[in-house]
Parts: sequence; C-alpha cells; structure tokens
Amino acid sequence: MLKNGSHQGFTLIELMIVVAIIAILAAIAYPSYTQYKIRTNRTDVQAEMLRINQRLQSYKVVNHSFNNATLDNGTALQSYPLTGTAFYTVTLAIDADNQGYLLKATPIITSIQNGNGEVCVNQDQQRYWFKGGICSSANLSNTSNWDGR
Repeated sequence: MLKNGSHQGFTLIELMIVVAIIAILAAIAYPSYTQYKIRTNRTDVQAEMLRINQRLQSYKVVNHSFNNATLDNGTALQSYPLTGTAFYTVTLAIDADNQGYLLKATPIITSIQNGNGEVCVNQDQQRYWFKGGICSSANLSNTSNWDGR
C-alpha cells in the first residue's frame, strides 16, 4: 500500500516537454554550427593561401620568376588540409611569362564546403571570394578582404 504523497519521479508529460525543448534547441543550433564550420574552413584555406603566397614571393626573389614554382607537395595541385578530411583542392597556375600566377582553392564536391565558392589570390595579393563564384583573373580586386564584397 502506498502512503499518500510519497510518489517519486517524473511524469511522461514532463519528460516529453524536456525532449521537445532539447529538439527545438538542436534544430536552432545545428544550422548555426554548420555555417560556423564552413566559415572556419574557408578562413583556414585563405590563411594557408597567404602562406603559400609568401613562399612563392620568396621563390621569385631567388629565381627571378615563378618558372617551375610548385606547392608544398612539389606539384601544382594539393588538397587542403594536408591531413584529415580535405575540404579544398588548391591549384597553382603560372602565367605564360612566368612573372605571375593565380592560386585557387576549389571546394571538393563531396565536402561540407561544396557550393561555398572558390577562393583565389595572385602574385599582387589581389583576392576574390564570393559564395557560388568562380575565380578568374578578371574578378580579382585589390580591395577585397575575402568577405564576398
């Protein structure tokens, strides 16, 4: 026999309210987290491209041109990041006169970055990124800070 008022625990209604609140919070948080990851991955590849750009400038000082310049792996193409899951393919295209280049990061189709636009920079530090955009020498800008403007 139960004593009056000695019930312990939660009712099913109380548990369902807690589950509903958690589901609402998850529905709000997950898209924000995904966008955060996309921005972080793009910012990381932009920083890596600036490091590569500095090394290419040093290469030109020593060799007086970009002829035979390569990325860190000894080729004109590499995945980024170098370890773990790759989000971008970074390519180096040397101009015909060997005095300039276009360094471009293209999102890998199967990655979270797919559809987030290419990122590029050239020998004059001209940059371009626009969500859904494609890099070319024509859309580079001295004023771009890679924020899509």
